[in-house]
Amino acid sequence: MNPVRVAFAVFRKDVRSEWRTREIVPALAQFIVLALLIGNFGFVIDRTNAANIAPGILWLALVFAGLVAFGRTFAAEREQASLDAMLMTPASPVAIFAGKALAATALLIVCEAVLLPALAIFFGTPLSADVVFAVLLATIGMAALGVMFAAIVARVRARELMLPLLTLPLWIPFVIAGGTAVQSAMGLPGNYQEAIGLLIDFDILFVVLTSLAARFVLDE
Repeated sequence: MNPVRVAFAVFRKDVRSEWRTREIVPALAQFIVLALLIGNFGFVIDRTNAANIAPGILWLALVFAGLVAFGRTFAAEREQASLDAMLMTPASPVAIFAGKALAATALLIVCEAVLLPALAIFFGTPLSADVVFAVLLATIGMAALGVMFAAIVARVRARELMLPLLTLPLWIPFVIAGGTAVQSAMGLPGNYQEAIGLLIDFDILFVVLTSLAARFVLDE
């Protein structure tokens, strides 16, 4: 079977399922708005310190939203016991993994479409193309790792606890490089181009590694 067609078939299935049920995106959007409201009222924010505080709130909300989004990646297959049936088809496990990762990335991007404008409104920070580009680059690598670890813990009883323990340490490079890029894009000291270069390197590294590991992870 054509791996590209399989990946997009899995992607469409997950996106349509979310569109019908509307379980994840509305909940994540509410969580993001609440996180920004708490950050807005929890700190004394003015024009002089908004750019210092906003990137931290941005990545905090993004990390927790990602954990929720990626934690639900294999929920339908787990509840319906359909993952084994998918793996018994001629479809490549790598293609199935790619489709899952694409769907999870799309859901997180939809949430970021709420997060970034809301951040600009609540904190008065600029919403530039450089900020959006940095967040999208970080999302790619974070999605690859998040989906891989979601597959690993899918059959574990304590998966809600295990997923953050496995995922968060490897997300740290994206948070650091992405945070530096966002701070620089908002006018703070920092090398934007260097941070973007690091994000691209991390994306390539982890996308390749997770693609290679997908066959063994899903077969388990």
